Amino acid sequence: MILLGCDVGGTKTLAVLSDENGNILALHKGKGANYQVVGMENALKNLRETLKEVLNKANKSVEDIDFAFFGYAGADFEHEMKIVRNILEQLGLKKFDFDNDGRIALRSGTFNDVGIMVSCGTGSISYASDGKNVNRIGGLSFSLGERLGSHYIAGLVTSAVVRAKDGRDDWTMLVEEVEKEIGFVENLLRYDYEGGDTTEIVKKVNQILFKCAGKGDTVSLRIFNEIVTEVKKIVDAHMKVLNFSPPVMLILEGSFFKNAPSLLIKMIESCVGKDFKIIVPKHDPVIGALLFAMERSGVKITEDLYNRLIENYLMEVEK
Repeated sequence: MILLGCDVGGTKTLAVLSDENGNILALHKGKGANYQVVGMENALKNLRETLKEVLNKANKSVEDIDFAFFGYAGADFEHEMKIVRNILEQLGLKKFDFDNDGRIALRSGTFNDVGIMVSCGTGSISYASDGKNVNRIGGLSFSLGERLGSHYIAGLVTSAVVRAKDGRDDWTMLVEEVEKEIGFVENLLRYDYEGGDTTEIVKKVNQILFKCAGKGDTVSLRIFNEIVTEVKKIVDAHMKVLNFSPPVMLILEGSFFKNAPSLLIKMIESCVGKDFKIIVPKHDPVIGALLFAMERSGVKITEDLYNRLIENYLMEVEK
């Protein structure tokens, strides 16, 4: 049995082929295929190229794929789901299904798909499942409620720097560290007015936040506390509508959490309390897409199969 899992984003698409026993046959990282970012024509083109490359690596054809599952960024509302389905139908797959990329992030976090996933990558989204029902929170924009995401957090840092410099807030070592690394923060105004890719700047700013918080900087720790508080609010919101038995798996997904110091993770652990077990996956959410593909094909996901799939995937990534 040949299974395909895809994590489709705006900047990259990760495709992985496996068999039903958790053996990785091939993986390929292609161009982004979120139609909201690259347009529908390029979305289809980039998906076709990514699919072709991963199949070539495994010496397989599209007809060999028994089931494919896609975690698709931007698949939020019904009209978007129709657009995504129309794009995927043109790939020539025998059987496929898809969901929001946040859903595969939750599925990848535990072998039985039970737990709460809070993502802090470029943006933020949260999914939770108690084994019977699934609940989604957020995943839209700052103006529609988001208070997480690496870009949002970097904005808290640069805001703190400007406010400290002009006397509106407490002084912080972030001022010297940020301006030493990226220059005067006020120069970032050109990104606000002219646009442009701030990805690398955001990474640098958040690394400085981690560094200064580790040194005990009060303002940096205050920002950490804002992050912890938001995670707790998201967890509490899920707990109101779903039924869990402790320990509840709390999966912290996304580049921000994966690069965060243990201090922040321990703060979250302390805040949510003893009924929760924190998981920061080393693997990528695309594992969730593979698990869904397996399940749709009738494969029972055991803990042993789950762990073997992850182990094999990490070994393949390290090659």
